[in-house]
Amino acid sequence: MVSATNDLDQRVRADIAILGGGTAGAVVAGRLLETTSLSVVVVEAGPDYGSFDSGRWPRELLDSSTLPDTHDWGYRGPGAHPGRDLAFERARVIGGCSSHNGCSQTVGHASDYRSWGLSWTDESLTGLMKESAARLRVRHYSEQELTPFQAAAMDAMVECGIPRTDDLDDLFGGPGCGPSPVNNPGGVRWNTGFAYLDPVRDESGLHIIDQALVDRLELHGSTVRRAHVLRGSERLLVEADRFVLCGGTYGSPEVLLRSGIGPADDLRALGVRPRLDLPGVGRNLHDQPMLELRFAASDELTRRLADHERLRPLPDEQVIGKARSTGGRAPYDLHLLPWTTRAADGWACVLPAACLAPRSRGTLRLSSLDPTSKPVIDHAYLTDQDGADLGVLRDGIDLCRRMAASPALAPLLGAPLDEFSARPRASAAAMRASAAHYWHPVGTCAIGPDPAAGAVVDGAGRVHGSDNLWVIDASIMPVIPRATTGLPVVALAEHLVRALRGWSGSSVTKASR
Repeated sequence: MVSATNDLDQRVRADIAILGGGTAGAVVAGRLLETTSLSVVVVEAGPDYGSFDSGRWPRELLDSSTLPDTHDWGYRGPGAHPGRDLAFERARVIGGCSSHNGCSQTVGHASDYRSWGLSWTDESLTGLMKESAARLRVRHYSEQELTPFQAAAMDAMVECGIPRTDDLDDLFGGPGCGPSPVNNPGGVRWNTGFAYLDPVRDESGLHIIDQALVDRLELHGSTVRRAHVLRGSERLLVEADRFVLCGGTYGSPEVLLRSGIGPADDLRALGVRPRLDLPGVGRNLHDQPMLELRFAASDELTRRLADHERLRPLPDEQVIGKARSTGGRAPYDLHLLPWTTRAADGWACVLPAACLAPRSRGTLRLSSLDPTSKPVIDHAYLTDQDGADLGVLRDGIDLCRRMAASPALAPLLGAPLDEFSARPRASAAAMRASAAHYWHPVGTCAIGPDPAAGAVVDGAGRVHGSDNLWVIDASIMPVIPRATTGLPVVALAEHLVRALRGWSGSSVTKASR
């Protein structure tokens, strides 16, 4: 599968090249190898530590109790206030963000997915979510596992009028709160590499090239012939019949733009010859903005946490609430996601509210043709014309303040840890200055029928105007679901890989060999 062409270049050949071994890429590769006799090469920018049983995975990526800060791409960009810079954490490792997220797996509402233009129904989508959850070994926290802070935060939600439910994994659920469904069997963050690649690692048709950065795609007319890849000082040429780009919401549009696929005028300004004029590449970027209140833990909570930790771990996140803002989008448009974090002088208790259905839209643009440079990312947080996103966050943070003052939670909270948390009601300017994000960017290569209207891929995930190029990851979500996006990305990949493996009738199934 690999042959040297000169001292600097190597050629890699497979039936299908998957560019990006993250959350979606691992799913696509695993499913293709399980069901077809096609050869698959996976190109991943970060390290591949092998199977879960290899013993080589770093502890911080396995430990589901807290969020790791290693293996990050280093993306940054403006927040909602001029001069405020935010980190946009993305994982550079096999499994992608499924290898470093908080493990909470929610599905959103069925209505979120009906406008995407995919050939799925409410029934088939429900089946995909359940199948994906089973592969990720999703379970539910029991009430006995909840830390004293998480249990009190859930009680506070109930006291503030949010009903106690167990429907965070139900596509037809409404407002409510409960312990999160989580993919952490035995406290291990069960990423898509473990779930989908481990079962096929012994397949002769699989070749994983890690620590390899995709530079660009080489097109001949409407056909991709090869991908140009950098691996240290080596240059690799990856050749295939089909190419599936799984670089994520930031990475996939970067590769397309460097390849001459995107807004023609913008490409010419960068010195790139346009190959496919698709104005939507890098547009429609959106993420769920978030505000948070931060308090020190009281002496009572510190004592309770220490008692709990002697019996079982103390996960940062365990409970999620779904609520509807005043005049907001039915059935809910807010997530409340309390967490704790260790500080040098004790525990910090965080009460965040996230706007789940943002109307603001931003952009991703290249800063350079150098694949190692970072793009210009601007989510345009809280810039929608009617101010709806800011209004949703105001209602959400007001709800968090009511929770903090509730009988269930107030005795466990100490002093506010910042000025925003100390205010009884913040101004719009203070909200913008404090706004963060929920780590769920989508939309830069959106699904849709009409490229002139901003669509980049069709309902099968194939890039408009291309013969053999697909994008399968969160970037193709035209509208973000009211969810943590990990499980929806897996379900989306599960859905699209079924069409991919039958493309042109060229696949050979395992059963037919």
